[in-house]
Amino acid sequence: MEKTAFCKHCQQQFVPRRSNHFYCSASCRTKASYLRNDYKYISGHYERSVPSKIEKQPLFKNSGDLILAVQSLEKRIEELNNQKRIEINSVKDVALGTVAADAGVYAAKRLFAPKSLPATKGDIEQLKLQLITLNNLLKGIG
Repeated sequence: MEKTAFCKHCQQQFVPRRSNHFYCSASCRTKASYLRNDYKYISGHYERSVPSKIEKQPLFKNSGDLILAVQSLEKRIEELNNQKRIEINSVKDVALGTVAADAGVYAAKRLFAPKSLPATKGDIEQLKLQLITLNNLLKGIG
């Protein structure tokens, strides 16, 4: 005997596939979500309705408040622009410092420990020739 449940949206009886299955279909689940979140059907699609309280409240009480808000915003934008210039210059300095440090390390390794550098294609070719030569010598002995 299969356990049945009633859809929370359309109230139709259905067989749930899981214990947390509350709607008979995906469309019922979507429509229930639209109802919970105040969406309204408007000519072929759903739109979220805006409460009338928000629409009627003015953003600023008078033009003086608006002017102060704009000035504050302009000041903040100017501060952000100044910070960006500093950040860009500091990033350039860091990049140049990193390149200089890497070049110094490479030069020091090249001068004082040339064997510790990564192998190049030429090094691998030389090693291959040495192995072939060694292999030929061993074959000649055995």
